[in-house]
Amino acid sequence: MNVMDDRYAAIDADFLARFPGGFQDPDWQTLARRHKSYAKAEALCQSELARDKLDAALASGKLADTTHACRQIVSLATTVSTFEKIAFRNYMDNRDLNLPFIQALRDVLHDFGPDSFAAYVDTLAMARMDPKANAAKWPIVSCFLACFDPQLHVCVKPTTVKKVAARLGVDIHYQAKPNYECYQAVQRMVLDFRSRSMVAADVDNTLAQAVMYCAV
Repeated sequence: MNVMDDRYAAIDADFLARFPGGFQDPDWQTLARRHKSYAKAEALCQSELARDKLDAALASGKLADTTHACRQIVSLATTVSTFEKIAFRNYMDNRDLNLPFIQALRDVLHDFGPDSFAAYVDTLAMARMDPKANAAKWPIVSCFLACFDPQLHVCVKPTTVKKVAARLGVDIHYQAKPNYECYQAVQRMVLDFRSRSMVAADVDNTLAQAVMYCAV
């Protein structure tokens, strides 16, 4: 077993020390019930932000249902703080930003890459001059990605992710402004943990991150 395997095994051990029954442990089940709304956010994201629905909304210019769904997703996501929820709501209240946002969201969800990610972040930053409407925050940026495809994508909560990375000795190239390099580094860290973890081997990234967060 190499050093990194030891570090991942230590996270498993910390999780099991707190929840001896694993995901069936009563204390874990109690904790999971507090985050039930997140599962609703995932279901809504996957149904309402499908490629065909976004393409149809953009083609018709009828964005009300899509923007409503986006508001609901952020509202339900327990990974997004109250202040961030308010910022996103204020951002979406600016109707001039709805079209560029939905276009950027469509591109990053369905043609994910460095260019679409950068454009998505830049679009969420269009109201950055208003501190109450600056939606270009890591939890908001990553919320839609993680909810849409939790097998591939990750949620980035800066303070906690930085603590996990420090414990594992992983450089995630963190910057306050969301960027593709850092996002990919967090993705790799979580997927690597899943590949080596006994606890999180058969779960998605959302649950794997929850396991990792129990160690910090």
